[in-house]
Amino acid sequence: MEPQKFKQPTATVGEHLADFMEDYGIKAPTLAKRLDVGRSRLQRLMEGARCDGDMALRLARAFETTPEYWLNLQALRDLSEAMVTKGQTISQTVQPLREAS
Repeated sequence: MEPQKFKQPTATVGEHLADFMEDYGIKAPTLAKRLDVGRSRLQRLMEGARCDGDMALRLARAFETTPEYWLNLQALRDLSEAMVTKGQTISQTVQPLREAS
């Protein structure tokens, strides 16, 4: 099975979150308070830090989505970034087990 190709990494969770914030008309300090997190934690996420399970639960509750939605965005970002930065090297250096024997 050929992996999906990415020309560039997908958007960060923070970039998706910025879209939600715009749609809801909410600013970062207010959202941090509503999420019950420190402003610096939310700011780090907005700047590209990873979204963990705790934050996914908070975002899901606030925006009436699911935690999986936020974690899937993070997983897609991680995978696309790895494909862009290391995908070619990995495909050249790692052999499928059925071919290695």
